[in-house]
Amino acid sequence: MRKGGAMSRLGRTILGVVLAGGLGECGLAAEWSAAQLEELVATSAEQYIKAFHERDAAKLAGFFTESAEYVDADGRVLHGRAAIEADFIATFESSPKGTLSIELTSIRPIAENVIVEEGISEFRPEGDGAVSTLRYSATHVQQKDGEWRIAGVRELSPAEMTAHERLKTLAWLVGRWSDESPDSVVASEWKWSDDENYLIAEFVTKTADGTGRAGSHRVGWDPLRKQFRSWIFDAEGGFAEGTWARHDGVWDVSLTATLAGGATATGVLRFERDGDDAMIVSQLRWAVGGESVPDSETRVVRAPPEPKE
Repeated sequence: MRKGGAMSRLGRTILGVVLAGGLGECGLAAEWSAAQLEELVATSAEQYIKAFHERDAAKLAGFFTESAEYVDADGRVLHGRAAIEADFIATFESSPKGTLSIELTSIRPIAENVIVEEGISEFRPEGDGAVSTLRYSATHVQQKDGEWRIAGVRELSPAEMTAHERLKTLAWLVGRWSDESPDSVVASEWKWSDDENYLIAEFVTKTADGTGRAGSHRVGWDPLRKQFRSWIFDAEGGFAEGTWARHDGVWDVSLTATLAGGATATGVLRFERDGDDAMIVSQLRWAVGGESVPDSETRVVRAPPEPKE
C-alpha cells in the first residue's frame, strides 16, 4: 500500500459518508429543501469526524451499502463493504493520526431516494507530514428500511479548488432580499462578480423619516487563512473587514469596522438560512467606541422577481 496515499484515500472516503451519518430518520430526499439538507450535513459531520478520530474501521464501513464501490483518483477500485473496512483497517495501521476537514460544495437530490454529494477533503497528519487535499463525489441511496447509505464514492482530482468553486457553498445568497418594518426598509441584492471569484451585495436602507444609507459587501476566499473574508463599505465613508466561520449550520462573520465619524466598532454578523427563501440576519456582541450595543435579529425574505418590461 502506498505510503501517504493510504491516509489520503481514507480521508476522502470519510467525507463520502458524512451525509449518511445524519439521514437515518429522514424521509425521501425530494421532501427536503436545500437548506434542510445543508443543515443536516453540517450537524452530522461532527459525529462522523469524531468516529474518524477514533479510528473505528468497522463503524465507518457500516455507513456503506453491502455492495458499495469506491474508486480512488488512480483508478483503484474497492468492491463491497468488507473490502472498504479492510482498507480502513490497513490504513489506520500504517498511517499516522491526524485531523480531517470537510468542505461541501454541492448536495442535490437526483431522485426520490438518491442524493449526490460533492466536495473537497483535507487530511492534515500530525507532525510534518504532507497535507492531502482531493475532490470527491458520493452517491447516497435510501434503503428499504429507511436508512441512507453510501452506494459509491469516486475521487475526482487532486487539484486545488478555485475561489469560485469554494464560494459555491454561499451561492444560496445570490438574489434579491428584502426586510420591511414600520421603521425602515432594507433591500439587498447578491450577485457574482464578473470574474465569478467574489460574491458582491449592494444594499440600501430607507427609514420612515426619508433618510437612507447605502453600501456594498464583497466576499472572497483567503487562500492563506483558508476561509472566506468580507469587505464592507458604506456610502458615508465607513468600512469593515472580517472573516467567516461556520458552526452548527450558521455562518458568523467577525468584523472590525471604522465608522464614517471615526469611531471604531467590532462585532459579529450572523447569517442563518431559514428555508430556501428566507434567512435570519443577526448582529451579535457589537461594541461601538467601547460601548456595548444590544443584539438584534431580523428575518429577511427573498424578494419576488422584478416584473419584465
